[in-house]
Amino acid sequence: MFQKKMKKCVALILGTMMAFSTLAGCGGNGGAATDNNAPAATGEVSERTEPLQVSMFLPSRLPDALYTKDTLTFKVLAEKMNMDFDIETVVNAEAKNKFSVIVASGKTNDVMAGTLGDINKFGMSGAFLPLDDLIDQYAPNLKQYVVDNKEVLAQTAASDGKIYGIPMLTAVRTAMGYCIRQDWLDDLGMEAPVTIDDWYKVLTAFKNTDLNGNGAGDITPLLLDRAWENYFNNFADAWGIELNGNNDYWMVKDGEVKFAPILPETKEYLETMAKWYREGLIDQEFITREDTNNYHILNNKAGATCYWTGYIAGMNSNSEVLALDPDTNWQVIAPPVLTEGQPQKTFSQQAAVGGSAWAISSKVPEDKAIEIIKMFDYVYSDEGSMLFNFGVEGESYQYVDGVPEYTDLVTKSEDGLVTWIRSNGMQPLIGIRQLPEYEAASCANDDVRKQLFDYVENDYFYDINPTLVLTEDEQDKYDTVMSAIKIYVDEELLKFIIGSRPIDDFDGFVARIQEMGIDEAIALENQAYARYTSLSK
Repeated sequence: MFQKKMKKCVALILGTMMAFSTLAGCGGNGGAATDNNAPAATGEVSERTEPLQVSMFLPSRLPDALYTKDTLTFKVLAEKMNMDFDIETVVNAEAKNKFSVIVASGKTNDVMAGTLGDINKFGMSGAFLPLDDLIDQYAPNLKQYVVDNKEVLAQTAASDGKIYGIPMLTAVRTAMGYCIRQDWLDDLGMEAPVTIDDWYKVLTAFKNTDLNGNGAGDITPLLLDRAWENYFNNFADAWGIELNGNNDYWMVKDGEVKFAPILPETKEYLETMAKWYREGLIDQEFITREDTNNYHILNNKAGATCYWTGYIAGMNSNSEVLALDPDTNWQVIAPPVLTEGQPQKTFSQQAAVGGSAWAISSKVPEDKAIEIIKMFDYVYSDEGSMLFNFGVEGESYQYVDGVPEYTDLVTKSEDGLVTWIRSNGMQPLIGIRQLPEYEAASCANDDVRKQLFDYVENDYFYDINPTLVLTEDEQDKYDTVMSAIKIYVDEELLKFIIGSRPIDDFDGFVARIQEMGIDEAIALENQAYARYTSLSK
């Protein structure tokens, strides 16, 4: 595989939790939700008597609502661009494999949507057109939002420095947040924890007090999620390290790429987690328990968690939750620190660029490629962004005091807001700009919106650790070294936490990783980081 697995796009998860989670956004100016500095929507249509035939491969969001040429957003887009779409699709869970099969067959559609990593990989192999010159000549919106934004460019370009795919841009940075039962803190007369020592005291009090009426010990003080995603290492934030298995545990520290599991801070973090687990402050079955947050929260057994902020905030209005305890009050709090007064930060955040993108087949002739890049540019424009975030004004959304809101057609849909949006082609996994206004309109209530704003308004984020792109030769060397190291680290970190491997063995753990060749992988990552920084300057 040419590119390491991209960080899980929070856009996918926020989409899943959209009824509860998503950020409030800025108001428009009585018309479209606009960027005052954005170029005008291009959408220039060549003078042709017949619509331009464009074939597309697009992953669909829902298995029972696969995209067709009559799907709302794509139907409007085709009419706007005077095109006739021939859409090939599968549900997103099957899309990656289907994408590879199509490319391998040599019979690529004119437009192919997939992961940005796959598009870059196959683009450098000749399957897709490099888009840099087309963007420069025909796509002012893409130039502004992709090329001129150096952070986006660095996250989009392939290792050869070229742009092969137009990416989905995320609207907000919020992802995982530290959430706690504020009503139980109030019952105990305790303040929200700030330091790791504060957290220990609060979690211990949750464990030893009968807060849910089922007897002391019935509550799981802290939920860690491992079965669905590797979120159990989030508390490493307090030590200033990111233990993110989805990014193979790489992080930038002191201007260099480092392998976080072998840092001394990791030993200190693991010592604390092992102590908390040993004392029953952490769910004893977190390694194997599926859907641990819903299990505990819906049964009134959870004291705190680090999870998708908006989803947890939405529990305050969940009927199952309120039936057990009408005073339930989950609130997001700042990330933990070791010493009071230190900056409160988390590594958990969305990158500017999501994992999805679309590209133009290298088999497409130049005149047709020009028309397609204009279509891509239109989708990035204010007008096109409103289409793919809200749909059609007067039908699926309207403006209230200058702010776009979904109409009853969407909010009172029998299938629910999320299903209506996905079924009608909004938030597709293609190169769109997600808008904060869309995130706001999707919030269940003001409390959810307020909590989602909290980390953004307080800037509770470390600088993001980029997922770096390796050349094909580098990737081959990297895979040879890291395939075994990654498996080893995944297993041993868990062993340290649950106590099946003593912390005293940490030096042996580090020595073994060094014997397995981590220094070679570190050198490769730093080469890739040098390329990344050259693009982001």
